[in-house]
Formats: sequence, C-alpha cells, structure tokens
Amino acid sequence: MKYLRQIDFYRNNIKNKIRTNTSGLQKAISLFVFMLFFTAIASAQTVEVKGKVIDSENQESLPGVSIIVKGTTQGVTTNMDGEYALKVGQANVILVFSFIGYEAQEVPVNGQTTINVSLKSSTSDLDEVMVIAYGTTKKSNLTGSAVALDSEELKDVFVSNVASMLQGKVAGVYSSAGSGQPGSGTEITIRGKGSLSGTTSPLWVVDGIIMGNSDPGYSPADIESITVLKDASATSLYGSLAANGVILLQTKRAKKGESKINVNATYGHTTFNTGNFSVMNSQELYDYQKTWNPDVTEDVLNTDTDWMKIGTQTGKAQEYNVNYSGGNEKISAYLSGTYYNETGALKGYDYERYSAIANFDINASERLKIKVNLSGDYRTTKDQQHSTYAMFTYMPWDEAYLPDGSVLDPRVDSGKEYLLANDKVWYGRDENNYLYDLQYNYGNSRSNNLRANIGFDYKINEWLTFSSMNNIALNFGHSEWYTDPRSVSGQADRGTLYDSYSFSKTRFTNQMLRINKSFGLHALSAFVAWEYTDYHSDNANATGKGIAAGLTVLNTTAEAVSVGGAKWESAKQSTLVNLQYAYNDIYLATASFSRQGSSSFGPNKQYGNFWSASVGWNAHSEEFLQGIEWLNVLKWSASMGQVGNAPGGFQYLGYFAFVDQYNGNSAATPYQKGNADISWEKVTSYNTAISTRLFDRVSINLDLYYKNSDNLLTYVPLPALTGYSGIWMNVGRVTNKGYELTVSPEIIKTSRFKWDMTLNLAYNKNRVEEIYEDKAYTSGNTRIEAGYDMDAQYQRIWYGANPANGEPLWEKVTENEDGTKTVSLTSDYADATLQFTGTKGTPTYTGGILNKFTFDDFSLTANISFVDDIYKYNSNRELFDSDGSYASFNNMKLADDWSRWEKPGDVATHPKPFNGGVNANKNSSRYLEDASYIRLRNVTLAYNLPKNVSNLLKISSASVYVSADNMITLTNWSGMDPETGALYPLSKKIMAGVKVNF
Repeated sequence: MKYLRQIDFYRNNIKNKIRTNTSGLQKAISLFVFMLFFTAIASAQTVEVKGKVIDSENQESLPGVSIIVKGTTQGVTTNMDGEYALKVGQANVILVFSFIGYEAQEVPVNGQTTINVSLKSSTSDLDEVMVIAYGTTKKSNLTGSAVALDSEELKDVFVSNVASMLQGKVAGVYSSAGSGQPGSGTEITIRGKGSLSGTTSPLWVVDGIIMGNSDPGYSPADIESITVLKDASATSLYGSLAANGVILLQTKRAKKGESKINVNATYGHTTFNTGNFSVMNSQELYDYQKTWNPDVTEDVLNTDTDWMKIGTQTGKAQEYNVNYSGGNEKISAYLSGTYYNETGALKGYDYERYSAIANFDINASERLKIKVNLSGDYRTTKDQQHSTYAMFTYMPWDEAYLPDGSVLDPRVDSGKEYLLANDKVWYGRDENNYLYDLQYNYGNSRSNNLRANIGFDYKINEWLTFSSMNNIALNFGHSEWYTDPRSVSGQADRGTLYDSYSFSKTRFTNQMLRINKSFGLHALSAFVAWEYTDYHSDNANATGKGIAAGLTVLNTTAEAVSVGGAKWESAKQSTLVNLQYAYNDIYLATASFSRQGSSSFGPNKQYGNFWSASVGWNAHSEEFLQGIEWLNVLKWSASMGQVGNAPGGFQYLGYFAFVDQYNGNSAATPYQKGNADISWEKVTSYNTAISTRLFDRVSINLDLYYKNSDNLLTYVPLPALTGYSGIWMNVGRVTNKGYELTVSPEIIKTSRFKWDMTLNLAYNKNRVEEIYEDKAYTSGNTRIEAGYDMDAQYQRIWYGANPANGEPLWEKVTENEDGTKTVSLTSDYADATLQFTGTKGTPTYTGGILNKFTFDDFSLTANISFVDDIYKYNSNRELFDSDGSYASFNNMKLADDWSRWEKPGDVATHPKPFNGGVNANKNSSRYLEDASYIRLRNVTLAYNLPKNVSNLLKISSASVYVSADNMITLTNWSGMDPETGALYPLSKKIMAGVKVNF
C-alpha cells in the first residue's frame, strides 16, 4: 500500500505541473477579458482553504490525495504530511477529495478556511487485511482462493446459526437448511462433495482454534469477520480436516483507544410458509372423491376442519445483545452477552439460547502480549410440537374438538360416545387425533457449551515471534422424552420415560515460531508450528416404563425397558511449515507443508503428508500498465496442492460388538473386519483466478478449479460366510470442477445516494470416476456409478397417464441381442425399469445478488439467493397425491400446470383415480421435482439518527430498522419449501430492531 500511495503521489504531482503550465497560458488569454469586465466581478472574493487529510481508521496522514473543485479542473494534492492549501474563487464551491482505495468525499466550503477530512477505506480496497490460515495477509498478497465477509454482511437474516447467514453470499458455497424448525442446523458444501463415506461439511476455525465440522454457535453480534477458504493453497495447513474447505470465524476484540457500549435489540413474528402447497377443504375433497369413492356421501360436508390452522401460529422471534469494548494501553476487553429466543411457526416448539463471550488482550510488556478468550452458551428446547404429518393427511371431515372444547379422539370413551350419539364416524385412516396425546406428552433438552482459550505472543526481536494457543472445549447435553400414562400411546406401558445425557471434551494446542522480515523490495513471512488435538465423548441413555403421571425421574419407573451408551476417543497431531514471499508487492509466491497423524488409521498408514504451492502477480503495479487510468486492479493467481480426509471412525480395526446376550451373559459377535492398510483420502486441487477493478467502480473475480478426490474409503461387501458384512478399502475416486464469478459494481455513487451490488455465480460438475471393481450400488433414490454424479437419481421413470384409459405409465427398457436398447411404456409398475433419471440431488448453479441502497441517513438492503438444476424427491406426495390409494387421507390441490385424466384422449399428468390405487404413487420419478428457486432471502430498511440528534441524546450513534425474511420464493416445487424439501419450511419473518452505541 505504501508503494501504491507514493506512485499516486508522484503521478498527481506531475499532473499538477502540467495543469500549472497550461493554466498560465489560459490566464494570459483571460487577462484582457478580466480587465474589460472588472467592475462586474469586483465583488468576487478569493478564499484560501487549508487542511489535512487522514485515514479514518488509523488516523495516519494520507499523501497524494487529490482535491478538486467540483465541476472544474482546478485542484491540488496533499503533501507527504497529508496537508494541502487551495485557493478557490468562490466561498460556496464544493471540494472533492479522492484517493485510490478510499471512498471519495464531497465537502461544501461554505466560507470555511480550514477543512480537515477523514477518508474511509473503500470496501473494494485490494489492500484490506484479511484473515487466512494461521494469520493475516493483505488481500493484494493473497495467492489462494479465499473470500472475506465482515459482520455487517452477515446480520441481514434472522437465524439461530451462522452457517445459514452464508447462503448466497460466497460463490461456490452451497448452504441449505434441513428444516425450518427453530435451532435446526444448516448443511454447507464448498465446491461440491468429495467423499463417498465421510463428512462433506467444511472445517470451522474460531480465533485460530479448530472447532470441528459443525456450526460453532456464536451470536452474529460477536462476529468480526468470516473468511471462507476454498482451494488447497488456502486450506492445506489444516491437513485432513480441510478436505471440504475451511471457514474462519473471528470474534470481536476491543480496538485501541476506544471505550463504548453497544445495545442491539430485535423482535418480530414468524408465520408458516406454505409456498405452492395447499390441501383440500371439505367441499374440494368431496368433489374429488365422489368421482371414484362410492362410499362418500354429502354428510361429510357438515364438517370442515382446518387442521393446518389448528397446528400453526404466529410465532415470535427475538434477540437482545449488549456488548462492551474498551481498555487502556495495558489491557483491553470485549465483553458481550446475547439472548436468543424463537417459537416455531408450528405450535408447541420453543428454542432458547443464552450466550456470552469475553476477549481480553493484555500487553504484559513490550515483548509479551497475552490473549484470553472465554465463551459459552446454554440452549434449551421445549418440544410439544404439533404434527405436520397430521396437518396435511387428516381429513377435513373429522372434528378436532368436542362441543365443550376438549379434544375429540375416536379411541377414548368421550370421543366414542360423541360420535355414536351423533351418528358420526371418524374418517381418518389412523383412527386417532394427535391433539389428544399432545396434551400430555413432550420432550425437553438442554446443552451447555464452554470454551476457554489462553495464548500469548512473545516478540523475540523485530522479525521473530513465538506464539502459543491452548484451548479446551466442553459440551454437556441432556434430553428427556415423556409419554404420559393418560395418553393413548402410553397406555400399553403405563407411561414411559426416556432419559439421556452426553458429554464431550476437545483439547487443542498450537505452538508456532513466526518470521516477518523485509529486505528492500523483498518481503518474507514464514512459520513453523506443532499442533495437537484430542477428542473424547461419552453418552448413556435409558428407558423405563410404568410411571405415575407427572413424574419425570427414571427411578420412579416400575421397570427398565432398555439401556444404551457409547464412548469415543480420537487424536490428531501435525507439523506445519509455511512460506510467503513478495517482491515489491508485485510478484508473490506461497508454499506450505504439513505432516499429520490420525488415530483413525493403523500404524502402517497413520501419517499423511500434505502440501500446496501458489503464485500471484499484481499486474496493475507494473510500470507498463501505469498509464491506463481506468484499470485500478489486475491480478492473476494460480495454486495447486493436496490435502487429506480421515474417516470418522476406526475402520482399520477388526473388532466384535458386545451388544447381544447368550445364556444370560454378554456375547460378542463379529462386527467389523479390520484392514490395517487403509489410508488417507487424498484431495488434489488446482485453481487459477483473475481479479480486477475497473474505473474504480467495478470489481470482478473469476476462479476456475479442478478437484480430484482419490483413494476414497468405501465399504466393500463380503460374502456372508466370512461372518462380516463388509470391509473398508481405499477404492473410490470423485472429481469436481467448475468456476466461480463475482461481480461488484458501484452502480450509483453520489454524495447523497449510492447503490452497490454484488453478484456471485458458481457452477460445479461432480462425477464419480472410480468405484470398487466398477460395481455400482444404490442408496435410497441415488446410485453410485462411475461416470455419474454422486447424487445422480436412480428410479423408475414416470411417463404420465395413458391418454386412452388413464392408467399410469412408466418406461420399460429392453436390451436387444445386438446390444441396443428399446424403450417402451408399461402400466405394470413391476415391469418398469430402474434407471438413471438424468437428474441429481445437488445443484449445478448456485449464487446470490446483494443490493445496498443508501440515501442520506436511510439504507435499504436486499439479499437474493438462488440455486438451479437440482431435483428432490417429494416423498410426501406418496400420501396426499396418491390417486385414490388412501381414501382416508386428505389430498393436495393440483398445481397450476397439472391435470387429472377424466376421459379418453386426455393428456394428463395424473392418472385416473381408483379406490385403493393402482400403484401410481409408488417410488418413481413422478415425485421427483425441480427444486430450483430464486428467493428474496432478506430485505432491510434502516434509518441512522443524524449526528446532531445523537449528540442531543448523549449517545454516540443509533439506528432503527425493519426487515423481512423469506417473503418471496419463485420455484416450480409443489411443496412448501424447495430448500428444505420437507414438511417444515423456512418461516416468513417480519422483524424490527434498534441499535444504540454509547
């Protein structure tokens, strides 16, 4: 950055000299005109404006800043001390302050003679400092593929986990929620799946501490930044843990010289999001069933129960955070506490979380700096949730309540008596009302997470530092499920109680020697480190039966039903070496090596070696490109490297399971055949990228990558006579290749109104290259076979209804003697051919569009995410879109482009309904639906109080805002939510909040 500023300073001085020489000729020509009209302009005044320009963040002087009188070519630049002096012809002109890498600022003179300006660093500044593996670097010196997000870019959506906040914001990162239930997790995949048996989730690292493959659970208010590492150059130092990418999370720390208190409060409501899905009411179901069900009569129209209305509600969502940061030269602290609560849009579920964090920085001496991080959270769930299955399958012809308001259940005496006395029946197939048992039965859970990190940096000399990080994380969990003896489901066992506990402990230590040295135009950064982590977990559970109503302690049960439990331990250690070199901040190179050992492998293959190498070229700093004013940044980088992936268990061991009994004693049975030669899954990746910024308004980044995952662990079946079902072997290979494009234009940029946009688009193609002996195998509706995507769907292919008679049709493929294949149609489900459908369960394209509009003190943000070319199996339709297979289930309304066969010649998507069904609802591609979507993930309108109002209120700053989540989703998915693909969609949220800084 220093050299860029000097170049710009000299360039601007040359321009000013040219302007000076030219303006001399202009003054000579203008002199005569000036004299002729002297009296007319005699009242004009010349004002000299002086001042200083500094960096708003570090308060350092900025040399070479251009100051221009708006609408003219008149101007100067700041000197080496950031000072300037400029004479202007009028007292009411506007001065424009601009400098590469900083936001331009316009200031009216209004008669002032001294104007000091603080310039803010542009968000697109190539030299912003970003967090990378085991340290930080200038963005301009980065040679790997990494994307950084600050805290403000994460806080738009209101969710309970950080992983969900990444959706649509980073190219190549696919984030998908499994359920809309409060507190539910989010699955993240970076650059496609690369393992046939292990996890495909990225590694989370918080403040340098490895946390595992699940969301660490921090409050968004406490997050300073998140960096996503995608290629081997960026991730290889984490060895086997980084095979699926790395997400670095930095928590907030107190900044030097500040002392402030921030209060953030958000409150709002959630509503159930039915999407394109709805079920029939009483009349609609009657009109449908009377065409094929001879038993239905108009009596059913006397009742029209809306089970969905009974089971859903307007839930509440709220989060409150108070944090303090401050200190002095010796010690600084960031202290924060957060309360989060959300009740489900489905009735009966409540998720609550208390979290706190304390970060201390202690300057013990000029050489020694101590860091202490303490954090933890306490979570509870209260689960008496209504049944989504019942809401959509229960018949509207059945009454939910008795006249006195109590629950009507056909299994209990009160319900039987009411139905008999009123000559009514219960139409639902399950002959029960879930509301009855819901009065009594419930589940509760709680968990505690405690994390403590103590580290220090000791500066041996100006270029050599020793760093130590040491962490312990503890997790305690408890859950219970209570079935009341008064409930119908509890009658057989006179009530049951399930109780479980879990505990886990993770220890981590890293000892590092770091070098930072400059030699003229050469800059070298390097470190060598040793790292160790181990993990222990244990759990136990028990179920008892025969319990008095309301008692929830195991020893009050009359009889034990089952007892279970498990223990688990693992460990890893690594030796790390990293080198980063830069010449004149133009030519860049990085290399790393790590040797990692894992307890998941036997002595033969316990250690693996992982490496990476990358280069970069800041072409815009080359002398031959200095004259191109519209080109601000042009950078090329390339990387290659290899990381590993370790399995989650001890597949190399052969062992027995003591889970059976023989003659009253514990008995061992063969469980797993050992293989001492299994080794690391190897992921070799290649990446090249171009980054540019044009006209100081548009930033563009394009990444091309290829990822080869080899030696994949696969469970190979064994003959039954061996006594084992199979053995683990390194026999698979999967590739991912694609591109990632990010474009960030500053569309409108004036003193009052700005419109910034970021568009990211990612393409990924996954392919299975090798499997054991080329023997394909199916898993659910997918099939693993060489030449296809890992999630390629494999089913009977649906062909709609036969126009002649309305019967269902599927494809039947017959192989001829000459090896060719003939495709015909059949109405016999058993004759239909299982085959690849040409679709897959993961998207080809993912991305997002983020817009931010600012006008004076108002701001409006809109976050749009999208996925394309993804298909999911809508299994729920097997029940309520079954063409008469279940006369005692409600049915969904047909989508706009669907039709049901009624007469010969009809070309319809749905066959003729038949009482009892004709197998048309069995597993096939009929219910395989396009789950692509475009979603308005969030829109937020905020207002920042003007400075004079803040001063009047004796506060530093304040803002209020309203936001909406998941309000619009464009999709062909016939269910409620294409993202979750389940019966519990992401809810719609309307929130309001306030932020006050003291």
